Amino acid sequence: MTTSETRRSDARRNHERVVQAAVEVFRERGLTATVPDVAARAGVGKATVYRNFPSRDDLVEAVLARQLQWFETRTQSALRDPDPAAGFHGLITDWFDRIVTNRLIHDVLRSRSLPGADRQVEGIVAAFDQMTTRAQLAGAIRLDVRGADVRTLTTGCAQRLVETGQQDEDSRRLFTGLILDALRP
Repeated sequence: MTTSETRRSDARRNHERVVQAAVEVFRERGLTATVPDVAARAGVGKATVYRNFPSRDDLVEAVLARQLQWFETRTQSALRDPDPAAGFHGLITDWFDRIVTNRLIHDVLRSRSLPGADRQVEGIVAAFDQMTTRAQLAGAIRLDVRGADVRTLTTGCAQRLVETGQQDEDSRRLFTGLILDALRP
């Protein structure tokens, strides 16, 4: 391998280490995380982080894009579930857990700021609404709620658990059950 190939492979590895560290740090600390926090977790210098992401906002956008990809993938998976009720219940459970345990998602939802993610969010919302309609047609949830209502109930409750420090598994399970019970026909 030539010196330039070695540098390129090192740069790719460093980039991935920075992104993975950023995902972890922002999940734990939310928007209070700093570039030095990410650099320390990745085991690189701040200059390496800035070489990959010219600003902290660029880094937040990259991490948020990965987080939103998870929501998109999970929602599409629920849509493919042959049992609409099971798909919907699993989706709500997983969304709720993700919001409660991911400080970045909580902070972004609270601030209503999704830097550079409008198109991706639109696709997630459309798929979520489609899943809600599918569950309604199967008789799994009430007919008088819209996807927006379900999202408000799920995200609002999850955000409140984060704000009150009730992020343990028992609390998540209890409140997920309450949400699903509220949606029963």
